[in-house]
Amino acid sequence: MNKKTFITMMLALVAMAGLAQTKTATVTGYSPALKDGTLVFAGTGSTSTVVDTVQAGRFAYTLPVVEFTESFLSFLGEGCPRSYTLIFLRPDVTVKVTGNDCLNPLWKVESPIPEQQTQNRLTEYCRDVRTEALQMDLANAPREKRDSVTMELMKQQMDILPSLPVDAATIRTLLGISETAMIRKDFPYMEQLKEVEKDIAARAPKEFEEKLAEIHSYVYAKDEQQIAGELAGNESVFFKKYDGVAPENILQTILDKYKGKAVLIDMWETWCGPCRAGHKAMAPIKEQMKGQNVQFIYIASPSSPPTTWQRMITDIDGHHYYLTEEQNHYILQHFESSGIPTYAIYDTKGHQTYKSIGFPGNDVIRKELEAASK
Repeated sequence: MNKKTFITMMLALVAMAGLAQTKTATVTGYSPALKDGTLVFAGTGSTSTVVDTVQAGRFAYTLPVVEFTESFLSFLGEGCPRSYTLIFLRPDVTVKVTGNDCLNPLWKVESPIPEQQTQNRLTEYCRDVRTEALQMDLANAPREKRDSVTMELMKQQMDILPSLPVDAATIRTLLGISETAMIRKDFPYMEQLKEVEKDIAARAPKEFEEKLAEIHSYVYAKDEQQIAGELAGNESVFFKKYDGVAPENILQTILDKYKGKAVLIDMWETWCGPCRAGHKAMAPIKEQMKGQNVQFIYIASPSSPPTTWQRMITDIDGHHYYLTEEQNHYILQHFESSGIPTYAIYDTKGHQTYKSIGFPGNDVIRKELEAASK
């Protein structure tokens, strides 16, 4: 075997191996209402391309799928709405989509994937109002009328969400509703949305933490804006007031406000049980040291929901700072701490005299503060 033949064979083997490793999912569909020549668009993520052309009401396509993902199916042709069918896919799965009309978001989707079955329940529960919305879209109805139907659709979705499993389908639906609620000035079902968000968050697997945090920020965006306004004029509470300060400067920026005083810094978060226990335990010390040259400072970060933080600090006497994640991380690094609560004490000259990771007890805190305030 000569060298050229050997190289050719090796390249062929590499190509075959690549093909063997490519994973796909297949979607087939049929609706007698689809006109011949209707373009079929499909894709995953944010991309969608023409994958087939309808013939005799039928279409089929294959998409590369490496892992569980959501995909989208839509059509461009006579009588087809400007809406997509959400289809969840996994490698080597075949999904069958069928209907009797052109309203593809309402078609039957046969799939072994549990998330698709959740999506099917959502579709069926909201079928009537979704049909109305699609027909209004096809008729180019006035925006005000379409908005009214959209709100009713979201209301129905929220009605059924608490009875569904928490998976990619329910999270995606809740995310869409929460985004709309944040954008609209007059979202009519805000209280129901807050209750549904709370229910989903309580039942959700850990894998959805990031998405749930995003949803929470949308649901409470207006509340947080209101809180920021309310706290802006409060001299003892700072709500993201130092966002523009570089992380390496934030600690000194805070300490400079209290020159000539002994300072206790308490690094905490709203979700930290030991932190809250420390606040309660330290209350008698603060009462005993009232009028003395001591200032209690509390520092939290965006891992504490702003609305929860604002509610909790009303019962914690002291000066409160809500810093950026980077600023908070830098201070913890400065204290060589990997956990909370973390406490640090500075004397009247601005020198750090004490540090503790975890609450050390009132006797220690009192002794260190008395020494630092002299």
